[in-house]
Amino acid sequence: MSFIATVSYELSKDTPDESRKLFRAELVGRRYFDRHEGKRMPESTVWARMTTKEGENVTHLRAQCEKDLTQAAAAVAGMGRPIRLVRAWIQVSGAGTFGLVTPD
Repeated sequence: MSFIATVSYELSKDTPDESRKLFRAELVGRRYFDRHEGKRMPESTVWARMTTKEGENVTHLRAQCEKDLTQAAAAVAGMGRPIRLVRAWIQVSGAGTFGLVTPD
């Protein structure tokens, strides 16, 4: 089954812009999208199209998103860059619709 995971995250206010960019790049490298139909997602939000394996459900996908977030932050810290993930919101959804809203 295929699902859409939306991840909104907050980095500490003292996280430098360079660390923020590297963190987002780490997430994109882990199959998350920072764009939808060519338009940028809101700041600190990414999404992914995910599928379950045999015996998995959305709880497993949510756990994978959490793992990806913590590993991406650890990768940036491993580069010697200051970063701290404060919190995140993860929603994994199946049926329905999704899209980016960009008011004129």
